[in-house]
Amino acid sequence: MQEEATRLNNLIENLLDSTRISSEGIRPHVEWADPGDIVNAAVAKKAGLLAHRPLRISIESDLPLVHTDPTLIEKALGPFIETAAKYSAPASPIEVTASLSNEAVKLAVSDNGVGLTREERPLIWERFYRGRRHRSTTTGSGLGLWITRSLVEACGGQANAQSAGINRGTTMSIALPIASNRPARDFPD
Repeated sequence: MQEEATRLNNLIENLLDSTRISSEGIRPHVEWADPGDIVNAAVAKKAGLLAHRPLRISIESDLPLVHTDPTLIEKALGPFIETAAKYSAPASPIEVTASLSNEAVKLAVSDNGVGLTREERPLIWERFYRGRRHRSTTTGSGLGLWITRSLVEACGGQANAQSAGINRGTTMSIALPIASNRPARDFPD
């Protein structure tokens, strides 16, 4: 009963977010944020979904602060975590990472699940898209990844998905540019 209530709540949130994005646009509240805090908050919000799964969180030390809306980026990571849990076996590990990559901070969620075909990869970001391979076996509205991409792009970042193919897992990531005028991580006392 709790799982179904959570699923319905997520569906309602996605529909509301979709309406807001389409009608009002997204207005980020930009501030300096620690990427590790964003990752930890997103994982904590999905703790019930991850409770019985092997989970690895890896956050590089000394990552620069990012100039973004941490609430929107945390919300954007949620569908990545949900997708990894939904499309991989219950005993299969999920990895959530924060690292430095090509002048950007990269937040990623990786799984060893069903993977993506070359044809599916660009389509997953479309509004209401649901892959044919899983329509009859997996629930969803097809809004989560569209919302994620919208939130990430509103914050000046990029969302991406990589997969080596069917049954070879997927890595979904958010790249947030590193601002040239960022503050030092060590603040004076």
